[in-house]
Amino acid sequence: MASAAYYRKEAERARQAAVNSTDPETVLRWLRIAKEYTALANAMEDEAAPPGPPPSGPMQQQPMQQQQSKIEPEDKT
Repeated sequence: MASAAYYRKEAERARQAAVNSTDPETVLRWLRIAKEYTALANAMEDEAAPPGPPPSGPMQQQPMQQQQSKIEPEDKT
């Protein structure tokens, strides 16, 4: 299986190919390929990273909102 470093090297190679290309459409293709290789490398690194620390303290709960009843004004006549 390829490593994140491999995909980063391939991304750099694709960027260099874009620099060396003269056709605008080809340049865009190489840059798109470089972007995809970089995304693959990032995804691999994210999967390999250890999970972060658990949240500290108890979980917070959102306060419940109570429905207010309509109060009719008293008729003082």
